[in-house]
Amino acid sequence: MLKKAEYVRSSNVNIELTNGLPAKHAVVPLHILIKSQTKAVDERVVKLGESFKWSVTPDSIYYVRAILGHKFASVHGFDPSRDAGHATVFWLVKEDGFYLSYDNASWNKVAPWVSE
Repeated sequence: MLKKAEYVRSSNVNIELTNGLPAKHAVVPLHILIKSQTKAVDERVVKLGESFKWSVTPDSIYYVRAILGHKFASVHGFDPSRDAGHATVFWLVKEDGFYLSYDNASWNKVAPWVSE
C-alpha cells in the first residue's frame, strides 16, 4: 500500500491557466509557451476569458512563458518544491501579471509583466 506522500508524487497534477485580461487587450494575442526541463509541452494563443488545462508529472519543473504585445512574463507553472501536495494549480493572467491559487478563489501575485 502506498503512503500518502508516495501517492502524491506518483499522480499527475492538473494545471489551469485563465486569461483574465480586460477587454482592451482583445486585439493583442496572449501567447503562451509551456516547457518541461527537457521538451516543449504546448504553445498556444489564449483568448480573453478562455481557460485551458494540462497535466504534469509532479517530479519536474514546468515553465510558462507569456508574451502580450511588447510585454512578457515567465513563471514556474509547476514547481515541486512549491506545489507538492496540490491536485490542481491555478494561474490567472491579469493586466499587472501572473497570479497563483490552489483553490481558484484566493490569488497571490507571483510575477509582473516586464517590458522590453
